[in-house]
Amino acid sequence: MTKPTSSDIKKRKDKLDKMLKGLNEDGSMSEKKLCTQLRSAVRKVWMHHPVKLSYLYKKTYPDMDDSTRTKWKIDCEICGESFKLNEVQVDHIKGEHSLLSLNDVVPFAKSILGVTHDDLQIACVPCHESLTYAERYNMSLEDARKEKGVIAKLKQTVAAQKKELKKAGYKEKDISNEEKRRLAYRELLNK
Repeated sequence: MTKPTSSDIKKRKDKLDKMLKGLNEDGSMSEKKLCTQLRSAVRKVWMHHPVKLSYLYKKTYPDMDDSTRTKWKIDCEICGESFKLNEVQVDHIKGEHSLLSLNDVVPFAKSILGVTHDDLQIACVPCHESLTYAERYNMSLEDARKEKGVIAKLKQTVAAQKKELKKAGYKEKDISNEEKRRLAYRELLNK
């Protein structure tokens, strides 16, 4: 019979300690953590949901272009562009409910799983990200797209940001910190 090594015992103890950190003193899970797990479980069900998959399949069409290796194409219902299946997401037209307490479980699950084809739309990843951002921050889709553009610019190195903004005519004092650069990019994207 194989006995656990001291390394095995330590790993097991560390794993148990990590698990116990996420629990209340009595060994129960906090409501917040429970909601996190339930949210994850509902979203996992959504990945294989028949309404979602049938809507996705209904919207695909064959790619007859001999120069590509793609079998199926699908159009984003927001921008109208054509994409491969792995470049789009099925979006809930009405945003999902929040899941902050156990009282929110049923409304949250219904908002995600209790849908029809009329409640869904196909969105390419950039459009879906902009839709989500617009909904989250209560702004128009166009404003959300611009703000996502600003966020993308701010992911560059500071040196790259400054170089780009100086080239656009900004002076060092106008772009000396992140907030000033954010404002400069907003200004540029609104022209």
